[in-house]
Amino acid sequence: MHALILHRPGLPGWLSEMLKYQGPNRLAIQMLAWHETLYYHAVTTAVYAEAVGRALGMQDKELEWLIQAAFFHDYGKITWPSALVSKAHLSDDDRKLVNVHPITGEYYLRKYWPDVPDPVCRAIREHHERPDGSGYPAGLKGGEVHPLSVIVATVEVYTALLEHRPYRDKSFTRAEALAELEKQGLPGEVVRVLAGISEVVVGKTVGQCLS
Repeated sequence: MHALILHRPGLPGWLSEMLKYQGPNRLAIQMLAWHETLYYHAVTTAVYAEAVGRALGMQDKELEWLIQAAFFHDYGKITWPSALVSKAHLSDDDRKLVNVHPITGEYYLRKYWPDVPDPVCRAIREHHERPDGSGYPAGLKGGEVHPLSVIVATVEVYTALLEHRPYRDKSFTRAEALAELEKQGLPGEVVRVLAGISEVVVGKTVGQCLS
């Protein structure tokens, strides 16, 4: 059933192309099987990332790596108990799982997709690092974080703020989300590009992605 969902007509071109290959297809099916919110967050993040990458002049392999990293950035969450999806308050043990998911995601991506490009893995590992060193898992600062990782991090935060989460009362508006990106010190160039992109709507029918 999941394979049929992933291959239905109307998928974004990059996703349809990516899912032709056994490794990425298996990973995407696992995300959807773990929880559909993870899968649709991945699609939304990748759609925004593609728009940002094109606006910044990325082409060919660099753009492809950005899209792949954006789609699989949270793959490590499939190792979590599914109850974490709806949990409003995290325990210390929960927080440990959260903090390690970038490393877990890279590990399993390499396991199930042996020829995954290294820049994709690095962006997955670093997508929760922050310019001031307050991020995780390594507490990297500024130039220590790969440029692709910075873009994925910025876009991922933006999409997460626009989506429903059990630990807050309401989703952010676009203006509030953009302001939060600036507050976190994420790159102004990427924030400005996101400000110019119409909101992406990804429903349970993936072919209904609108921009």
